[in-house]
Amino acid sequence: MNDIPSSSKVAFGKRMMGKMARSRWVNGLMEKSPRFSRFYDRLHVKMSREWSGDIPWTPLNKPVSESRVALVSTGGVILKSHTPFDLNDAAGDCSYRIIPANSTPEEIVISHLFYDHSDAKMDLEVMFPLATLHRLQQEETIGSVAPRHVSFQGGISDPKRLVNETAPEAAGILVNDQVDLAILTPG
Repeated sequence: MNDIPSSSKVAFGKRMMGKMARSRWVNGLMEKSPRFSRFYDRLHVKMSREWSGDIPWTPLNKPVSESRVALVSTGGVILKSHTPFDLNDAAGDCSYRIIPANSTPEEIVISHLFYDHSDAKMDLEVMFPLATLHRLQQEETIGSVAPRHVSFQGGISDPKRLVNETAPEAAGILVNDQVDLAILTPG
């Protein structure tokens, strides 16, 4: 939480404690009551958005060694100069941040609440392997590193805006940058 501005820390406290308590309560009920567990599973499936139609994967039409590669993360990776993700948005912040290819680990912080950042703070490459992409380009394992990479904050409980607006915008940026291959790094 050291990477989160103090104004966000204060507002975050009550909401996070409520979510953690609710999560512990629901998990406890699920363990003790198979009936509640079945009800919760049905409710969760009903509330979640199910994919309809074909999975939208695009086949890679050239060798990886000739491909332009980008990172797409849900780990809340941002530049220190960026506005942090809105960690108080109950539906989840569906916005994204652009991380330029020449960004250094010293310029990057994590703006995310729902995973342990300790390993990423010690070595950003476990979450956002940008230096590894540059090394792979030098070794000619990949064709090139994309000029821009995309980061989302993954704690999104209502993905409508993400699916309908921000993810297509971010995909458009990658298309404009002629990205052939995106490596997805979840938070």
